[in-house]
Amino acid sequence: MLTLLCLSAVGQSARATVGTGDVAHPAIGARPFASPSVGKDYVLVKNWDFGAKGTIRNTAELGREFMFHDQFGTVANGTNYGAVMLAPDEASALKNAATGPQPVEDPANPVRRFTADSLQTFLVPLNGAASCSPAQHNVGCGSFTAKWTLPKGGSRLGKDLLWETRIRMVTPPYYWFALWNAGDAWDQGAEIDLAEGFGYDNGGGRTNYDARYWHSNSVGGHDDVDYGDWAKGMAQGGISVGGIARFDASAYHVWQLLYRKDDTFSCFVDGHEVQRGKIPWTLHATEDGKPLTLFFLFDLGWGHTQVGSVNKPLEAAAFKDKRYELDYSRVYLRG
Repeated sequence: MLTLLCLSAVGQSARATVGTGDVAHPAIGARPFASPSVGKDYVLVKNWDFGAKGTIRNTAELGREFMFHDQFGTVANGTNYGAVMLAPDEASALKNAATGPQPVEDPANPVRRFTADSLQTFLVPLNGAASCSPAQHNVGCGSFTAKWTLPKGGSRLGKDLLWETRIRMVTPPYYWFALWNAGDAWDQGAEIDLAEGFGYDNGGGRTNYDARYWHSNSVGGHDDVDYGDWAKGMAQGGISVGGIARFDASAYHVWQLLYRKDDTFSCFVDGHEVQRGKIPWTLHATEDGKPLTLFFLFDLGWGHTQVGSVNKPLEAAAFKDKRYELDYSRVYLRG
């Protein structure tokens, strides 16, 4: 059996590594966050530890592991998202994205910044815009997609997948956030949204500007927890959404997707199981469907042209000091 190395076990002389994604040559890094149903014997294959003291220490290293567009070569989920992913430089920018040439990050107004222990991404108005709107795509974001993928998922892969990300956020109105997996083709599947939330304004004071509400779902699969009402779905997972103990998105939380080789899955936040279900990793999410590649996507954006509650203008000043902050993201496999 392969041994999963841990920094505390091997000592400080063993520096953490990103890893190649190969179970035969594990990455060096931490064991998974302890959740009741996760179990043991996982092999760390990807260790994206963000920050100057981690394994992804700067933009160049970020670019080696991640692409600044989605798996279909778009920078705003087609034209659906209000914010577009910014490329770090001209060399990595797409020339023919659905929203036009991909904008490049302005060093004087950065969309990504590394601290000692994290990667911060921001939402920045583009071209001096004083007022921003999703339809104009005049907001830039620091979203990205892992270049490394799994060739299949679930029973087609034949291994248990554990994807774990530690993140916090301070959000403006109409933010759009998701940690999710999707394939290289899509038609109502396969997709698992480990965490998705947006800063809606549903009128009458019913808003979600501070990201206290979110949902965790598959698309095309069977979900045991109904997130038709986000607050009720969260409560089923033991997550408080009201009062002093309400969910605080500005504090770090650990999100985990456990996708098993029998096609069942569980989603956790801070060890609480907040969703469970079953989905074949195929086109249309059908038992006899075409197997798909599995991508890891980090949407750290704003607005949506197809969702009325976040398809609203916002003054540029409202983005000041708002940010997403990633500590790490890791992928483990178990045979």
